[in-house]
Amino acid sequence: MKDLDCLIVHPTTRVKTRSPTNVLTNVILPMGSIAIADYIDRNGFSTEIVHTGLEEMLNPSFTIEALFKEYTPTVLGIDLHWYPHSYDALRIAEIAKNTYENIFIVLGGFTASCFAEELLQKFECVDAIVKGDAEIPMLDLLKTLPSQDLSSVPNLFYRENDSIKQSKKNYCPSQEQFDSFNFHRISLLRNWYNYLQLTHENDDLRQKLKRQGWLCVGRGCAVNCSYCGGGHNAQCLLTGRSTPLYRSQEKVIETLKVFAEMKISCAYCDFDPFGRKTREYYFKLFEMIRKEGIDVSTQFLVWDVTSKKFLEEFKRTFNPLYTTLTLSPESGSETIRKLNKGFYYSDSELFSWLDLTKENFIPIELYFTTGLTGETVTDFRETVQLGKRVVEEYPNIIHIACNPIFLEPGSPRFLDPQKFGITLKFSKFIDFYLTYKKFALGVPVSSRLGYETEHMSETDIIRFANYFNDQVYALTH
Repeated sequence: MKDLDCLIVHPTTRVKTRSPTNVLTNVILPMGSIAIADYIDRNGFSTEIVHTGLEEMLNPSFTIEALFKEYTPTVLGIDLHWYPHSYDALRIAEIAKNTYENIFIVLGGFTASCFAEELLQKFECVDAIVKGDAEIPMLDLLKTLPSQDLSSVPNLFYRENDSIKQSKKNYCPSQEQFDSFNFHRISLLRNWYNYLQLTHENDDLRQKLKRQGWLCVGRGCAVNCSYCGGGHNAQCLLTGRSTPLYRSQEKVIETLKVFAEMKISCAYCDFDPFGRKTREYYFKLFEMIRKEGIDVSTQFLVWDVTSKKFLEEFKRTFNPLYTTLTLSPESGSETIRKLNKGFYYSDSELFSWLDLTKENFIPIELYFTTGLTGETVTDFRETVQLGKRVVEEYPNIIHIACNPIFLEPGSPRFLDPQKFGITLKFSKFIDFYLTYKKFALGVPVSSRLGYETEHMSETDIIRFANYFNDQVYALTH
């Protein structure tokens, strides 16, 4: 068995079907897990990351019980960033507690942060929760554990005898601290080479010419979309971050150089916290990428329409082979878009932007959704009409889809459902946990989305998304 100070485990959402094997989804690893592992390893504590879904893809007979026969960790860290991992994260924690006599189990990530007290109250297999950013708290936890006094570990919720305690120390990284973290040491992940074959959240490990790396550019957001659990207010509530934080361009270049050494051909980037208000950061970054001669494609998500200058600089910077720009108008109704999105743009602004992308031959992915606050059947028809129009007029749109909104913990609509015109079916962590447990066991669930709106039932929300894809998505394939 391999002795480790800290083993970091990534859970995976399992959906049991009638086929012999489970469907594995939500397989992308949070970028923060790599930064945490690297930071504590560089400070003298041995660590390794294991991705349970990846292990199961490589070996269908893989089990958590067998995994724990290979390691003897002092601390087990389990990321519970995304709510679809609610069941599997706790399943892993329970098996670990039954396997090791003195192991200390800590959870972190947005979902764990949102439900820190409830997790400690209802799951005795969990010893602590890091609420918010976790790099320095995890190192402090490893340093402190021998004394058993956890009150000095920042951002920590923990159990002491029969009581739940919260550390009085808060931590949110400064610019200097943030730039000290390393987000590209993927080699700390077991079977990391295979992980790079994954290009989206429900993928297989067949050899691909496209190898994707997830590029950390920053943390935070300046606005609140009604449905998003990572917006400005959620960041303030869960992490104490009041303004978005960028990594320095020099550190991003450092990561991209490592990506090149690892033969990563496409960098996934999803950080645009100020929208069109300011993108000066990216103009400098793009210039540095060109100056360094870094040859890479990108799947780049923008949260707002962009300027002509941005598109031109973007095109000059990235290898066109796998490069795309992604935008999510969400609704064909300007009224509904304005009501729900933190970054609003009119149809006229959207079409002007699409005109520029067509002129520059930039491949575009567009995403819409159903279940928005205030959305009626009439509004949805506008979404379908808009979708059909853009597909017909813009041949550079290579992908278009509509997905129903799933309820996100910490989102404005979750925190104030009455204001946002929805009825919650999930209001506590246990609701998410039990739902994803049923998915894993192949048992019917009473709710998939966790809510319904004042104008649409949950069945309607799902049915309309499917209708859009039948009518519009099919036009691009």
